[in-house]
Amino acid sequence: MSSKSLDKILLLERRKTFGLRNIKRVLTYLDNPQNNLKTIHIAGTNGKGSVASIISAVLQEAGYKTGLFTSPHLTKLNERIRINKRLISDKDIERISKKINRIEKKLNLKLTFFETITTIAYLYFYEKKIDYLVLETGMGGRLDATNTCNPILTIITNIGLEHQEHLGNTLTKIAKEKAGIIKQAPLISKEKYFKNRIIPKKYNYKTNLKAEYQKDNLNTAVTALKHLKIHEKYIKSGLKKVNWPGRFEFFNNILIDTAHNPDGIKALIKSVKKLKYNNLVLIFSMMKDKEIPAVAKQLTKLTNNIILTKPNITRAENPDKLKKHFKDALVIKDPKKAIKYAKELTTKKDLILITGSIYFIGEVYSFLSHLTPK
Repeated sequence: MSSKSLDKILLLERRKTFGLRNIKRVLTYLDNPQNNLKTIHIAGTNGKGSVASIISAVLQEAGYKTGLFTSPHLTKLNERIRINKRLISDKDIERISKKINRIEKKLNLKLTFFETITTIAYLYFYEKKIDYLVLETGMGGRLDATNTCNPILTIITNIGLEHQEHLGNTLTKIAKEKAGIIKQAPLISKEKYFKNRIIPKKYNYKTNLKAEYQKDNLNTAVTALKHLKIHEKYIKSGLKKVNWPGRFEFFNNILIDTAHNPDGIKALIKSVKKLKYNNLVLIFSMMKDKEIPAVAKQLTKLTNNIILTKPNITRAENPDKLKKHFKDALVIKDPKKAIKYAKELTTKKDLILITGSIYFIGEVYSFLSHLTPK
């Protein structure tokens, strides 16, 4: 894909209108390709990407051609759309986006970034005749672009405070927005807000996902797979092949995790406390629109050795402003220099924890790419 075409798609992210009218019109024009996909639709505050990756890995292991749609991406846009382990090509993104653009002009409307990438995914998966689509919502549920699908199974992972300016400022209001994806298909969820749900069972399967918080995600995913009648042997072998980068992933004594809200940070800390290390150095950055005070309060209980930094993204909070939430924290605005300094402070028996936002971890990932994940 040319950089010009990619920039054009990414610029659509500035459009912040919410509603399904436009994407439904485009999909109707395209004869609703999403209605011909066997879709597992997943929403939730935390864990939905992990649940999606687990389900996808096991379905692949069982021999199914499996489409996976997740967001946001870690290092490149193509990660959002994949079949089995293969990412959509730049050529296919450009080809399908041009087709969508022509339809927008005919219908005299403009899709948002997420509506565009969702439509690209539907068309791509339909073209490739996949067996299953594992579809993660972008934000909320009721007005999310993915809520145009016709699922065979629905999953809501957990409910926490997030995107309160759009979803509401209470857990009940947020749950109501998430519940918008519930249709005639069975619902799997541990959350009490939803009636007639299938409650995930507890399982003791082994997986290569190391974090303590992944146990709940595994239970939810396996419950879904059992509902789909996937054979036990594929569940066992597939769970050992799950790969979900940036989530409790080690690079030597560096641990990276995309926790970016109070519940996610709480779960991360619980997992970190089970590790053995001498000293801990935290490198942290967060988006301006997140719950910074609540997250900071939790992180300062974990360590006093904190370095504040900022990825190359406008939405990231200035570390000088972050500093008011972290007593005695050090500001090193360049993430690469922050990592270098943290390495100088630590030994192999110490732990460097890098967390705060998916966009931040995505940038850090490129710095660590020369290292082999543990």
